[in-house]
Amino acid sequence: MEDDRTSRWAQALRLGCGYSILAAGTLALTRFDGGVAFLWIATALLTARLTVLPAREWGPPIAACFAASVATSAIWGFGGATVVPLATINMLESAIGATFLRRLVHRAEVLNSHRWLIVFIAANGIAAPLLTAVLAGVTVSATLGEPFLGNALHWYNGHALGTLAFMPIFMLCMDGEAARMVQRMKGRKLLEMGALLALVAVVSAITFVQSTAPLLFLPMLPVVLATFRGGALSSAASIVILTLIGGFATLNGHGPVALSDAPLGARMQFLQLYIACTMLTILPATAELQQRARLFRRLSESEARYRILTESSTDIVVNIDRHGRLQFVSASIRQVNGRDPETLIGKPFSALLKADDLARAQTLFRQIMDDPEMIGVQEFRGKTREGEDRWYETHSRAVIDPAGTVTGIVCSVRDVTHRKAAEERLARAALTDPLTGLINRRGLDEELEKRLASGAGGCVALLDLDHFKQVNDTYGHAAGDEVLRRFATLARSSIRDQDIIARLGGEEFAIILPDATINQAHLVCDRVRRAIGDARVRVDDNVIGITVSGGVATYRGHQTASDVLRNADRALYRAKNSGRDRLATAA
Repeated sequence: MEDDRTSRWAQALRLGCGYSILAAGTLALTRFDGGVAFLWIATALLTARLTVLPAREWGPPIAACFAASVATSAIWGFGGATVVPLATINMLESAIGATFLRRLVHRAEVLNSHRWLIVFIAANGIAAPLLTAVLAGVTVSATLGEPFLGNALHWYNGHALGTLAFMPIFMLCMDGEAARMVQRMKGRKLLEMGALLALVAVVSAITFVQSTAPLLFLPMLPVVLATFRGGALSSAASIVILTLIGGFATLNGHGPVALSDAPLGARMQFLQLYIACTMLTILPATAELQQRARLFRRLSESEARYRILTESSTDIVVNIDRHGRLQFVSASIRQVNGRDPETLIGKPFSALLKADDLARAQTLFRQIMDDPEMIGVQEFRGKTREGEDRWYETHSRAVIDPAGTVTGIVCSVRDVTHRKAAEERLARAALTDPLTGLINRRGLDEELEKRLASGAGGCVALLDLDHFKQVNDTYGHAAGDEVLRRFATLARSSIRDQDIIARLGGEEFAIILPDATINQAHLVCDRVRRAIGDARVRVDDNVIGITVSGGVATYRGHQTASDVLRNADRALYRAKNSGRDRLATAA
């Protein structure tokens, strides 16, 4: 703990030394009319330091810089009764600017976003220097009788310009970001940045050393170039170079500003306006470039993750443009479908589908294009490179550009052939009687509903094994099950290929006879009856004979399944009541 406190005070003392050097330099060089300095850089140094420190650690740096401000003001400034008040105002300005920045933006965003830039200018270029300019003007006017407005204006211009010009580079250095930027640069890039900054210095020197031509526009070219090529560090350093060279030359009567006959103070104010305009041109461009660079890095990282996922996943990722052409197909299609993704680029997405499923896929495509928030899920069939039919499941959603325009669709495609086969097995199991292998009552209802919905006619027969309960009671349920299985086998071999037979439950069965007249249906069912009556079922040492009774009814498209089965059931009961082992037809 003691070592940390000692280290903080040591850092504060070094900061105080730097503050005193900057304060002394600006007071000595830019306080040429007896008033406040026309350029003040020291506040930028302290504000930058406070911004990167927790508020609880502000005490030592403020104390060190307060002492430095008192000392330099006593020697090079107004001296006397203004020393302590002006030093206090300087500390207040740094505290206000740092507080705004710490509360409203993240310190790591230096020149990285428009939000940071707006808060930076509002806090350190407007609010803090404007408030302290009023306080400083009042202090100088009250203690020394100097004009309030002139000193307040000079204070605001000098402090605002100095902080805006120098604070970004100070922050980048104090936060270690400048060192990290340099470390990330490769040799060639680092050499390029050095050359660009040298170019800014040379052109600025050429512009401000001569006093014969109005060349103030000239430094803008290398500064802009340095900003675009070198990033935030290069941009901040360029502004500092331009400010130092332009300020020093103007103070010494050189440069395009010296072409004016105005007093030195007016020329310095014009230079401040020039540098302010340059900063307001360069800094927003820097923030935009940094934001785009950050976005590009995120995009590159996202693309790298995306490629890892698409190349290692068994799912196929597909991008489709607005016109239905394939823009991207992931490499996993080789493993899943056997095709080369390169051969599919530019082809319509229908190349992946069977023709029977194309209309459904096109409908979903249009729905997603019309409703960008929709996530479409669909199953379709496609052929592999070898011509094998496979089932695929797609999850699709729209791709939207920054303007909100739908530019296409991205799809995740998964082979679900095995799942579809399992579902079909389960569906068949749900519709199949496990004892006989015939469809069950549910399957019969579905088939009959389909026939009725189509409007086609035909017949339905209900068959019931006679005295089946006696078989179970006499020979046991195992024997009864064998009788039911034998009935199913004989009945299947006796009906037509298009006929459908089902077990409804117990010893009751049904046959759908599509397109059959009542006479044709009677003949088919009588063939079944005779085959059953002639058969014998051997179970252990027992030989079992059975007979069957049946009722036949017609069906038409306007009827319901329950009506048709009810008619056939009535005919069945008439056959039972007439002596069994016979058929009856519905009236």
